[in-house]
Parts: sequence; C-alpha cells; structure tokens
Amino acid sequence: MTATGPDTTARRTTGTGTATGGGRNRGKGAGAGRTPRGGPVKAVTPAHAPAPAPAPAKPLSLLRQIREDLDTVVARDPSRPRRREALLHSPWHGLVLHRLAHRLHRAGHRFSAGLLTLAGRLLSGMEIHPAARIGRRAFIDHGFGVVIGETARVGDDVTLYHGVTLGSRGWSHTGAPDARRHPVIGDDVLIGVGACVLGPVTIGNGNRIRAHSLVLRDLPAPGRTARVSPIRSLVHHSRSTS
Repeated sequence: MTATGPDTTARRTTGTGTATGGGRNRGKGAGAGRTPRGGPVKAVTPAHAPAPAPAPAKPLSLLRQIREDLDTVVARDPSRPRRREALLHSPWHGLVLHRLAHRLHRAGHRFSAGLLTLAGRLLSGMEIHPAARIGRRAFIDHGFGVVIGETARVGDDVTLYHGVTLGSRGWSHTGAPDARRHPVIGDDVLIGVGACVLGPVTIGNGNRIRAHSLVLRDLPAPGRTARVSPIRSLVHHSRSTS
C-alpha cells in the first residue's frame, strides 16, 4: 500500500482546484466570444439620422428636348394638330438651331455657334443669342421679330409671340464678364405680341404680359397681367380722313 500523507493530499487538492478553476475561466472566455442565440447583434440606426442624398438628375438629352418642343407646338398651336404638320413650324426650326448653337457656345465653339444663329435668323426671323438659356417646352408663335439677348434666361413652359424683345437698356459693357444685362423670365409666363422686357429685371412665374407692353421693373408672382402702360397708349392717333 502507498502511504498517503498530508503533503500528498494537499498537492492533489491544490492541483484539482487549479484545474477546475482554469477550466471555468476558459469556459467564461469561450462564452464571452460566442454569438447570442438570436443571431448577430445589428447596429441600430438613430431615428434622427439624415436621409441619403438623392442622386443628381441626368442632363436632358438634346433629342429629347427637341422632341418636347415639337410636342409643345402640337399642344399649343391649333393649326398644327399633328407632328408631321408641326415639323413645318418655322419658329421650331429656329429653336432647334438655337439649342444646337447654345451647346456649341458652352463648349467654346463660338464661331460655329454664331453661324447656326445666323442660319436660324434667316430661316425663322428670330435672333436668339447662343448664350441665352431657354427652358423646356418653349413655344414661340410666328417668331418674326423675336429678339433674346445674351444673358437672358427663359424658364420652362414659356410662350412668346412675335415681336417680343428680351433685351438690355444699353450697349455699354459693365466691366464684369458675367454681369446680367437682360431679363430673367420665370416658368409658365406668356408675353404678348410686340412686348419689350428690358434690362436685368425678373418676371415671376405665371405672369401674363399684355401685347405692346414695355416692362422695366420686376414683376413678382402670382401670374397677373402686367399693369404697365402699353406703347399704343402713348401714341396720339390722328383722326380718320375718310
């Protein structure tokens, strides 16, 4: 028989306790690294987190813009009820050439843009500077005598009749290359026959400007008829000789 002494018992007891304690510690360490039964913990997004920024709108293609202008002729000109007939609308031809010239001008091809502007003037009777910006679905009726200056800005769904001038008040340079000398026309504006909007004025959305009016000041929205003195009221009509 092997004698069992107190020292041997103590060593066994100590060894057993150490092994058990180490196993418990290892078990705790393994348990700390385990994934909960419900699955991985997902990060909670706070309610006040900003929404993701919307994707930038794609620029409108030239062909789509020209097609919109053609459909606008069909929609607003009773004498052109079909696309085939709207293709003969001469102001639409001038507008197409202007949109081409505008893109060339922005790309730095100023001479080519000028040639297209000249062709548009000969074809439609309109003079639109290639730097002028014209929005979507523009409608120009008849077109003869329409003049739109270099720094003019025209919004969407605008209607211009013949003889309309969007010009400046003088020929002198202001010194700043990007200074605005011509009017800004808002969306859904109608400008009557022979009306003149001169200078760096702003016409609010939805305004209706009477024929042969002279506008030299801003016209805010909503769209009411411009209360300006028409040119014809400044002319003294002579009596009929008949």
